[in-house]
Amino acid sequence: MRKMLVELDIKNFAIIKTLKVRFQEKMTVLIGETGAGKSIIIDAVSLLLGSRAQSEMIRSGEEKAVITGLFVLSEQKELIEKLYEKYGLPFEDDQLIISRELTHKGRNVVRINGQLTTINVLREIGKNLVDIHGQNDQQILMDPERQIDLIDNYAKPEFKDELQDYAADFETWRHLTSQLRKLREDAQEIAQKQDILEFQNNELESADLTDPDEDEKLEEEFNELNNYQKIADTANYFIQLYDDDEHGLATLLGDAQNAAEDLSNYGKKFENFATSFNDGVYSLNDARSELSSLMDQMDFDEERYQYVSNRLDTLNTLKKKYGPTLEDVFKFAQKVKSELGEFETGDLDEEKIQKELADVEKRLSKKAKRLHKQREQIARELEEKIKKELADLYMEKARFSIRINETNSFTKLGTDQVIFMIAPNPGESLMPLVKIVSGGEQSRLILALKAIFSRVEPVGTMIFDEIDTGVSGRVSAAIGKKMHAIGQEKQVITITHSPQVAAAGDQRYSVVKQVKDGATYTQVGPLTQEEAITAIAQMMAGSDVTDAAKRNAADLMESFKK
Repeated sequence: MRKMLVELDIKNFAIIKTLKVRFQEKMTVLIGETGAGKSIIIDAVSLLLGSRAQSEMIRSGEEKAVITGLFVLSEQKELIEKLYEKYGLPFEDDQLIISRELTHKGRNVVRINGQLTTINVLREIGKNLVDIHGQNDQQILMDPERQIDLIDNYAKPEFKDELQDYAADFETWRHLTSQLRKLREDAQEIAQKQDILEFQNNELESADLTDPDEDEKLEEEFNELNNYQKIADTANYFIQLYDDDEHGLATLLGDAQNAAEDLSNYGKKFENFATSFNDGVYSLNDARSELSSLMDQMDFDEERYQYVSNRLDTLNTLKKKYGPTLEDVFKFAQKVKSELGEFETGDLDEEKIQKELADVEKRLSKKAKRLHKQREQIARELEEKIKKELADLYMEKARFSIRINETNSFTKLGTDQVIFMIAPNPGESLMPLVKIVSGGEQSRLILALKAIFSRVEPVGTMIFDEIDTGVSGRVSAAIGKKMHAIGQEKQVITITHSPQVAAAGDQRYSVVKQVKDGATYTQVGPLTQEEAITAIAQMMAGSDVTDAAKRNAADLMESFKK
């Protein structure tokens, strides 16, 4: 058994109450009326591959939905084993069981082989299991910015290794470019800040700060100079009181000393009193001498007074700006010098980044050139294969070209711009796909690409959701034949309303919606040969299925076996 989806178990998902489907190899066609639930089955598989879940997906009235898928991995088993080893998941045989549980509270429980894991892990593993055709395919095909991915996906492993090597350098380039851009964008702000710091530094340096206590010392000196006359008058008045001949303090104290001396003659305790009094008088005399000495030393200097006054104004201004204390001003001055020092090395940092950036750009240019040459070769090979596939789908007169333009801009994929060009009809000029391709042509282009990429992609299952929309007749038959051919190498599951595509299947499943007890249910089951003939005949002739319609259906089915 090839790598494929073997069984899908769905519980309480959308209109599905409970459903278990066993799939087979090669090409399986899902047949049913619109709204029967065919696309819901595809949505369930998408969830097993890591697509986004919503609480509205849970069946009405139920608490949770559970979807489980059983895959067999007999081919490319090593790739999955490496992913399992990377994320520490159990893997013992060729079977892989993925389970996803949805609740109304938003809880998403993901299990792989019974072990809890994350959505991101599920997505990485899922992209190696199943490829689902849908609206995203049209977006990739029609978006010039994503067409390069189709080229690269077809490339050999050696190219992908070189692309990864380039991408590592690109990340370095992007980081350096961001750094350099930020430096330049902030240049004005940096210059303004540097100007402010230089002004502050000049102001502080010109202040010639040397002593953190200078302001306290100067304030004391200023107080003396500012009050010099009051001090002199008060000191002179004291000396006059002390030195007056008749009533001065010195005369009175001398008289008091004599009295104390007389008292000392009347007992020991009066001697102690006289001694203490004499000591006090000596201290007063010393104080008077000290005051006289201070006044002799003190002199009012107008220049000094102006200097101290101005200096204090300067220090007080600095304290208001950078303080509140002079010690804080000293700390701020050191900080300014340090920050200015950083600015001095800033230019060197920019030069260093520019040099590194130039070196990386040289490497990137060289590697981008190699990628471009290889893409050119891949594109020519792909062009031929796509033309052949389109011819099989009745677009043999279409001209298809892959244009690869080199640009001057680095991206994570190089410097190439890839544009898919087509001229669907003879005489028309080649134009980008997005401008001229119809819905039916898009479907055939996508199928052509799928047919090519199916041979190189690791997935074992390819799902097509009404890829035949917009075409009919022989084109539908060609699409069916192409999917049948893909099914010989991969498991193909397709939803269709086309009898030609349904007839091309190796087996067919009927998807039926039923209403029971006021509730809606979806059932899926394989059709026998006779049931398949009837179903295809109904697709061809409508509800009135005649024997002739059945014969036509049988002939159509038989034609795909030739």
